[in-house]
Amino acid sequence: MKIALFGTKRSLFSKAYTPEVLKKLGEYGELSEMIDRNNLDENAAFLADCEVAFSTWGMPRFTKEEIAKYMPELKAVFYSAGTVQYFARPFLESGVRVFSAFAANAVPVAEYTFAQITLAAKGYFQAEKYYRALLPYSFRFAQLSVGNFGCKVGLVGLGAIGKMVAERLKALDVEVYACDPFVPEETAKELGVKLVDMETLFRECDVISNHLANKPELENIFNRKLFRLMKKRSAFINTGRGAQVAEYQLALSLLLHPSRTFVADVLKHESFPYINPLFWCPNAILTPHIAGSMGKEPQRMAYYMMEEMDRMLADEPVKYEVTLESLERMA
Repeated sequence: MKIALFGTKRSLFSKAYTPEVLKKLGEYGELSEMIDRNNLDENAAFLADCEVAFSTWGMPRFTKEEIAKYMPELKAVFYSAGTVQYFARPFLESGVRVFSAFAANAVPVAEYTFAQITLAAKGYFQAEKYYRALLPYSFRFAQLSVGNFGCKVGLVGLGAIGKMVAERLKALDVEVYACDPFVPEETAKELGVKLVDMETLFRECDVISNHLANKPELENIFNRKLFRLMKKRSAFINTGRGAQVAEYQLALSLLLHPSRTFVADVLKHESFPYINPLFWCPNAILTPHIAGSMGKEPQRMAYYMMEEMDRMLADEPVKYEVTLESLERMA
């Protein structure tokens, strides 16, 4: 079997496909060099009878015409990363199956979020920030925080990450609320969460965590109207997208209500955060987009895709296939 390796940047490709991973993948068949749109002609002979392809961040955007011309036998693309929105449609419309390791990429985000929720409920972030400068305030803030017994946690979005977070929260004595119009009551009961509207979630919860999909219509969905409902010493965690937060409105809310905390791993303009109003808020805790797969974690996504290929080749039920229909709902 011939396996095409699609990528545009070696630095991104090698995060998921380390020498160890490539050695394992090579046990399935002959591997190509890294192929993008610039070297299609050079690899035309290899692609002509290639049935599967693997990729990750930096996947090239091929047109339907290029797929038909260079990849006539291609059956499946295994994407060792999360969202496939920017490249999947031409493949799907050409009859090529697409698989995404979104579930593997969701694991570290869920782990990060669970850790932040438990710390936020304890008042950790502001207690730590003020420990050296204002010890009495630091101690008092922690003492007045709700803690992890009886804490009300709100999850906005119950996709792959939201569900994983909900499962992990079962280990704590917390009450979990969720807002997701696409989740049926039966699923909510299985996850141990109570479905509510967004206003109720922001009004009732001590810790709120955003896991909404990256959709244009969700831009600035978190705004002044919701921020005004937040409780004293509550925390809002965002590992979704920076564009979903009305940042100037949130910054004003944080300045007017210093007991509230914002924990963000994403901002609208991450490459130059100094112009962001939240950067200057003492009760905004910011990290540089580290919740996703870091270090050795990207390798997990490649292994997930190899396991998925095993299922496909054995005609067993697959777990992570993306269809045209599901593409409309995904991030």
